[in-house]
Amino acid sequence: MSFAARVSAIAPSATMAVKRAAEELRRRGVDVIDLGPGEPDFPTPEHIKEAACQALARNFTKYTADSGIFELREAIAQRYNRDYGTAYTAENVLVTSGAKQALYHIAEALLEDGDEVLLPVPYWVSYPEQIKLMGATPVLVPTHARDGFRLRAHAIADRITKRTKAIIVNSPNNPSGATVESAELEKIVELAVKHQLWLIYDECYEKFLYEGVHVSACEFNTQRVVIVSSVSKTYAMTGWRLGWAVAPKELIQAMAKLQSHSTSHPTSISQYAALAALTGDQRCVAEMLSEYRRRREFVLKELAQIRGLECAPPQGAFYLFPDVSRFFNGEISNSSELARYLLENAHVAVVPGAGFGADECIRISYATSLEQLREGLKRLREGLQSLS
Repeated sequence: MSFAARVSAIAPSATMAVKRAAEELRRRGVDVIDLGPGEPDFPTPEHIKEAACQALARNFTKYTADSGIFELREAIAQRYNRDYGTAYTAENVLVTSGAKQALYHIAEALLEDGDEVLLPVPYWVSYPEQIKLMGATPVLVPTHARDGFRLRAHAIADRITKRTKAIIVNSPNNPSGATVESAELEKIVELAVKHQLWLIYDECYEKFLYEGVHVSACEFNTQRVVIVSSVSKTYAMTGWRLGWAVAPKELIQAMAKLQSHSTSHPTSISQYAALAALTGDQRCVAEMLSEYRRRREFVLKELAQIRGLECAPPQGAFYLFPDVSRFFNGEISNSSELARYLLENAHVAVVPGAGFGADECIRISYATSLEQLREGLKRLREGLQSLS
């Protein structure tokens, strides 16, 4: 059976592969502690669920505008204006079925065969595959664990060519939790403007920051910057599939045209739930951040006790990205083999760093209870020690 060449050119999602493998073991009766998921373990806040129920009661179950309902687009625009001093309107916003769809439509609208996209490492697993699907080439920009995986503008500048079309920056970063410093981000924006590049700025974890304040690329420029975010992480709404892009209205119009022929628009009920999330009580976000902070300190303390494992403290998100290359041996030579060993022998699931462009690392999520973390890290420690 043959398929289009574009299918064989991309790799499946590493995070979804881990989820499937853990579920398969569970179906066989194995007690698996899953430290892989990239989603909050908290329930969606009650006032958001109530808004969805109200939408159902009002029979708000029909088609909406392909860009999303006006009220939600306006709320998103005003939120950026309030937080970052911009002057966006609803015309600058496209509401999508999750941030992943927003990123996909950005790639569809901007990239062509032969284009290059600068992509800092480690990167979220879908970035390079979406780039390749458009016939473009991801050009990797290194960061280093010894520097806390901080992105530096000079590393971007060194890799700009005549083929470069865009730069993707994710801050706080998935999987490392690193953030981009304000001065560096301003320099990166200046590079984008100077070379007429698009800066695609993914800030899905902006509300989960442990040090300092979040800096958004739209603070420096709104004409060459595309902002991507969602309600998935901030409000524990991963399954609601609701994200957005904020950009110059011409780009938004192009993306809306593409969306009109794919999903038409996001789910009507999810849009009203997202409106309640953005305009309602924000204490739920602070409560989640407080709990993530507690878990972060616990996990860092536990990992520090594993000899041979090195881990840069994350500034944001809810992941750690330790270097586990010390545990590679004749039997295990990469992160995928190590993750498989830990799953099958220690019954703890982690995500191999290979999927994020850093094969020497694994991603550990602390978006789960302290009880699960305590047991999962115990199994991780024992599994790694068995390889020493």
